[in-house]
Amino acid sequence: MRRARRATVRAVSDQQVVAAAWARGRAIWTGLDLDEGTFARHLASVAPQDATGALSLEGLAIEDLYLACAAAQQIAGAAGAVGARHGAGIRAAIARVVRGADAAEVEQQFMDALLVGSVAAPPKIRSYAGKAPLERWLSVAAQRAALMWIRANRAEARARDGVAAEPVLQGQTHPELSFLKERYRGAFQQALKEALERMPEHERVLLRLHLVNGLTVEKVGHMLGVSQPTASRRLAAARATLLEDIKRTLGSRLGVSSEELASLAGLVASRLDLSLSMLLKSG
Repeated sequence: MRRARRATVRAVSDQQVVAAAWARGRAIWTGLDLDEGTFARHLASVAPQDATGALSLEGLAIEDLYLACAAAQQIAGAAGAVGARHGAGIRAAIARVVRGADAAEVEQQFMDALLVGSVAAPPKIRSYAGKAPLERWLSVAAQRAALMWIRANRAEARARDGVAAEPVLQGQTHPELSFLKERYRGAFQQALKEALERMPEHERVLLRLHLVNGLTVEKVGHMLGVSQPTASRRLAAARATLLEDIKRTLGSRLGVSSEELASLAGLVASRLDLSLSMLLKSG
């Protein structure tokens, strides 16, 4: 009986705390039509609890949480409010890492991930818990996105350098290789996409860390809690598995001769890292 009474008291207390927090946020963001129930569920997912199990909102940036919740729920006007209030700070944070025209690309990618998300990931702003001002949280997140963009482009550049080192004949690309590139480009991209979808998630993570995020094998091993040789073997195995899957698909789907398939295998190996990094990056 006492336990039930305490639970009832906590529920009433939580309702009062949430109602007060919702009123605070609504008073600042009058143009954002965020209902109290949605805000309550958001608070329950991010706010800590005190020793009695009741919600504890002390020290949280309530007005910022209200805006973040509205943006995560894609309430009309919320995305614009985030841009108007914090756009300059986001651009300044990115500019400390990436300069020139590239900064605009990073900003667009960041804002898309922040407010829209993707099939694989919800809008990033959902993870904001109000423990720091939203302005500071966005600045840190934007800088991290800029650093990841730089790493991804460096990884792509390394892959492009590998493609540039393909066999040449008298200063020109080998004609057979050039023919195969054009003839089977679409089939190769489709086979790679399908092979990647069949690949276990932990192997996709390995490839993404190395090819997209640009982490060294040593750093990949550190993140996974394994030695550098072990990380290297796992990366090599993941790449080999993917390569064999692609070659099987192309061999059965295209019906090419054994000679063409041998040349095609070389093409697949030479373009794998570049195409894979671009596909993982876009996903």
